[in-house]
Amino acid sequence: MGAACSRGFSEMSDDELCPQPNVYKAAGMNFATLLEAFEFCDPHRTGYIKDHERFAQVARALTSQKQANAEVLWRLLDQDGNGAVSFPEFVEWAELHQVTLPVGLRGDDEIGPGGIAFPHTWKGPKNIPTWNKREIVMDGQLFLELQQLINVSYRKVWTRDRKATGVNKVPSGYILTRAMHSENYADWRRYYLKRHQLVHDCATTGFFERRRPITAQAAALSERHRLRYDHCNEWLLFHGTTAESAERICGGDFHMHWAGSATGTLYGRGTYFAESITKADEYSKPDREGNCCVLVCRVVGGRVLYNDEVNPDAQKLQDAVLSGSFHSILGDREKCRGTFKEYVIFDADQVYVEYALFYQRSYSD
Repeated sequence: MGAACSRGFSEMSDDELCPQPNVYKAAGMNFATLLEAFEFCDPHRTGYIKDHERFAQVARALTSQKQANAEVLWRLLDQDGNGAVSFPEFVEWAELHQVTLPVGLRGDDEIGPGGIAFPHTWKGPKNIPTWNKREIVMDGQLFLELQQLINVSYRKVWTRDRKATGVNKVPSGYILTRAMHSENYADWRRYYLKRHQLVHDCATTGFFERRRPITAQAAALSERHRLRYDHCNEWLLFHGTTAESAERICGGDFHMHWAGSATGTLYGRGTYFAESITKADEYSKPDREGNCCVLVCRVVGGRVLYNDEVNPDAQKLQDAVLSGSFHSILGDREKCRGTFKEYVIFDADQVYVEYALFYQRSYSD
């Protein structure tokens, strides 16, 4: 998007936001932005491209592959082979094929290189797409805010998953020993594009109900990250893991084909998050020094499908999200079983890892 990207949208003209010389006109189609092209491919507003022929029309219009077979074009787009392509994936395909249209996002104050806005907490370069780094949190105030996040989300509640920790009782608390802040350019860009898409969808189609997890009670940390609770249900949530897995996830995104491998599939084959450190801790494994690890992630929930059934229909719930009617699931086991709420998403682009927290379990007796 050129030099205009270094300025806020309020300073940019309509021509800079959607440069008219780059408008693609072919086969009755008229696209000024990648977002317009994506929406043509997704006429039912599911949030995903699934129609091979419709995408082929766009691909032939935007690239030099005018005669290519629809299935050949689809394989170039659907790299992970899951049959559904999100807006971030579509943008990456367009860049790979040198499509010069702007992304088409509006409404953010700070747009940087690549057409995205970075968090105000971002310390790394904003023009290096390969930037991918973890740094120890040295800021004492931030460290206290992360401990507060642990404290406010603690619940002394036992579930049978606690047995997997090797100590079949709930700790009396958790003591933060070290924290790492993660910056991953590629993952942030995909998350940013997906969040923008869900903000637009929640504002213009269907209903939208705000859901606030108990992590929102960590007010200072929530304010630090300027979460968009009121626009798209953006949350900070926990994901229990090991130190080795934490580095792999921070460095290379969540992968949906791992879904359910550690947490089960009660609400479908998605990725599960917890609002309580106690629940996330059930899936964490201590190292030799007794340090356990959880990830603190931004998760954008969008339109949330709430469920408080004891025995939910996992396939029905999953299909409701994958069809575009909802963007995530909130399983309220706290209500129906007296345990914990679980948050489930089915698109890795709805997650961005902010921190890896290392802590020790404390037992008062």
